[in-house]
Amino acid sequence: MRASRMMSLLLHLQVRGQATGAELARLLEVSERTVQRDAEALAASGVPIRSTRGPAGGYRLDGGYRTRLTGLGLDEAGALAFLGLAGPAAQLGLGELLEGARVKVWAGLTGEARDRASATAARFHLDPVRFFGTAEPVPCLTALATAVWSDRRARIVYTTRSGDTATREVDPLGLVLAAGVWYLVALRDGARRTYRVSRVRSVETLETPVRRPARFDLAASWADARADLERERTAVEVTLRVAGHALSRLRECLPVHGHDRLPAGTAAARVEVTVPFESLEWAVSALLGLGAAVEVLAPADLRARIAAEVRGAAAHYRL
Repeated sequence: MRASRMMSLLLHLQVRGQATGAELARLLEVSERTVQRDAEALAASGVPIRSTRGPAGGYRLDGGYRTRLTGLGLDEAGALAFLGLAGPAAQLGLGELLEGARVKVWAGLTGEARDRASATAARFHLDPVRFFGTAEPVPCLTALATAVWSDRRARIVYTTRSGDTATREVDPLGLVLAAGVWYLVALRDGARRTYRVSRVRSVETLETPVRRPARFDLAASWADARADLERERTAVEVTLRVAGHALSRLRECLPVHGHDRLPAGTAAARVEVTVPFESLEWAVSALLGLGAAVEVLAPADLRARIAAEVRGAAAHYRL
């Protein structure tokens, strides 16, 4: 344990050039006294580590010293796929492994290469979480990741779109993070299926091994699954009279194949459009969110549902 911590201290100094005791204590999750003892032990073993006091003081490596003990462990190598995605890595339980891998990669770079990497990190950043929201609770994500890693079949309890609870035995093939939402790509009865991880209520990893299809490509499979989802048969067609300023908000409520039914831009105060919705329930919720900016013209049952909801809401605010 101590040897691993001392190696981490050495790598941090190699990457940073100089660091204070407080910074190293925070990075290593130990006390400053422990940092001091480890630095003294390294110095006693011949590592040219120096400490200076004062506001600009700290620990540093003299003479351009570099260690070659920067090899990645197997688990750290697996975590490298999440470089730049610390949040998703933490959700999968790979946060510490990723940090260890990152430090080793940076320590192994030459000065010029490290400067280039620093410049890139300063100019580009990946943020997979949507605006005005937080990541969905995914309590079963780690269990699903274990099934994926071990190539074992899983029995999952899942809440369907209709709110029912279903039990499924699936062959997990991979996990996908799309716009801040985790999805499981799996086979069930030989056919590809996708499951929103936040709807998975429990996971039981079985002993049955998963037979991954030959030449399976997770990225390509997800692209196909997403296209299938976006082409799903429309549940209801809705004719609306909508304010021009609300068209962009309406667009966010529609499936992809309904986007081209909206005018790109209009000077009209209101326009009439017919657009698809994935379900009657979603149409009610989405259109109520647009308030007075939209009027439902058809179908009649949806118009009646909206009117009843509005009357019920208004009743709460009568003076």
